[in-house]
Amino acid sequence: MARYFRLLRIHSYTQMLEHLRQPMYVLTTLVFPAMFFWFFGVPNATTSAAALLLLGSFSCFAVLGVVLFQFAIGIAQDKNTPWSQYLSILPLPHSLRLVPRILNSFLIATISVLAVTIVALTCTPLTLSEIPWGGFLLALLCGALPFVLLGAALGYAANGKSIVPLANLVYLPLSFAGGLWMPPEALPSAIQKISKYLPTRYFGEFAWAALLKRPLNTASILGIAIYTLIFLVVAVYFFRRNQEQEFR
Repeated sequence: MARYFRLLRIHSYTQMLEHLRQPMYVLTTLVFPAMFFWFFGVPNATTSAAALLLLGSFSCFAVLGVVLFQFAIGIAQDKNTPWSQYLSILPLPHSLRLVPRILNSFLIATISVLAVTIVALTCTPLTLSEIPWGGFLLALLCGALPFVLLGAALGYAANGKSIVPLANLVYLPLSFAGGLWMPPEALPSAIQKISKYLPTRYFGEFAWAALLKRPLNTASILGIAIYTLIFLVVAVYFFRRNQEQEFR
């Protein structure tokens, strides 16, 4: 067990160094959601309650972007490299290839959420004491699980050349239709009909319930659980297909 955690620490550290050597990636990950909140959220955050709702929405948008791109693009670009093939033949648990990516993505996602929060605290009536941090971060963590698996599924299904447009094709429409850019009731009527069944809408409901300290509806819990199971099955399928092709 001690050896496992030592290898986990080393692998996590090297992956984080790899990210830090790409400053444009880190910068855009931190700035993009905060900038969106400044442009689209701040003008509508006229009260603390409205600011809390918008903070939840754009925090979900930030976390979604980080975990989806970390896994989708990261896996797609790494899976056929000599280093990835070398790791595949080592007598190590497969979790040592996945867990460091999860830890790093959640760390970067937390920093991205803090950037959105700073904008909210400086540009809206919201105060630091009004944010229930424990429940909020737990809601973001739980709500992000299906998107980690979705990102992994996309990464194993696509190649390095097609993954960026594919990830954006999933990321942006899901964010908009899920009500992460504007309140769900402000969406076009046709979008509203499908919004309540999307994983991003369930993700938003997790964050909104935590921030407003209201009970989380059963539909959102079941929705996240069902999407997590579906994306897990899809991710495992494409992972196994990739392993077969890699060692054929």
